[in-house]
Amino acid sequence: MKKYRGHRYTAVESFQRLLDGEAMWVAHGDFLDAWKRSEKEDRLELVSDPISQVTTQQEARCAALFAASVIQLCIIDGLLFPEWTKEYQLSEPWYPESRGEKLRQYRRETTPFIFALYNVFGGDDILSRV
Repeated sequence: MKKYRGHRYTAVESFQRLLDGEAMWVAHGDFLDAWKRSEKEDRLELVSDPISQVTTQQEARCAALFAASVIQLCIIDGLLFPEWTKEYQLSEPWYPESRGEKLRQYRRETTPFIFALYNVFGGDDILSRV
């Protein structure tokens, strides 16, 4: 494993920060940053442990966002995604921060397949850091 400068947030740590009150996109973004800064051979270390069980609808939505993100990132890098990600599919569509039907329609049309499969419709930039 390469020695890294700064802390690399795992999915578990980032999701826990979210549960502790951190803004969703900040916690998610820090995880994405850690993934992108890591060497390919070190990336599975960031996602191997399962995230916490959820107790509320909002936590379930965020868990689906993290699970779909992990799967999509692993697919992009040709890595096997962890089994824990299969537990967090939503039964109903969720449109994070989507106000208005036109924006929801756009997000339905542009969301990557894995996120749509998990019913998380965040659009084509869902893995982008603002």
